[in-house]
Amino acid sequence: MFIIFFRQFLFLFSITFGVTIFAEDVTDYDAKPAQKVIYPVNGQTGFVFNKLNQVFKSSTQGYNTIIVDSSTALSAAQITEIQKYLEQGITIIIDAKAGMGTAQAVAQKIAGFSINSEAIMIKKSADSLGGYDVTPIASNAYGSKVAATDSTSTAEHVSNTIDDVFGL
Repeated sequence: MFIIFFRQFLFLFSITFGVTIFAEDVTDYDAKPAQKVIYPVNGQTGFVFNKLNQVFKSSTQGYNTIIVDSSTALSAAQITEIQKYLEQGITIIIDAKAGMGTAQAVAQKIAGFSINSEAIMIKKSADSLGGYDVTPIASNAYGSKVAATDSTSTAEHVSNTIDDVFGL
């Protein structure tokens, strides 16, 4: 209903002011996060999986996001398979229990690099130069023990919580 009225408004606006608006310029936004189909690998104990499993569908088929539980060691075959999916454009989230630093070591094995974060989302970049798009994910809105650089610093707000990254 809103879309119909909005399109009529755009039509009248374009006639009145001589502005051309193409269909690609209109975004249908209903304030819901983009739906994902998640697939857990190597366990289901991580804080990202536990939160996203409440919101998104979990399936072994038709998934667009793989969540790798890093709290237990991955086999060489699992790492190779995940690397293949990453190169195919599947989003990989390296997950762990909140406060654990295991995502960093697994990211290093899978992608060849790591960042200091409790969970790490990696996706092959669509940029012509290649590379990866990397997003750190924190378990709460304040710096975790993993991300703290020294014990005397005060907790700083982190905007890369699960809710912020996935629009929940």
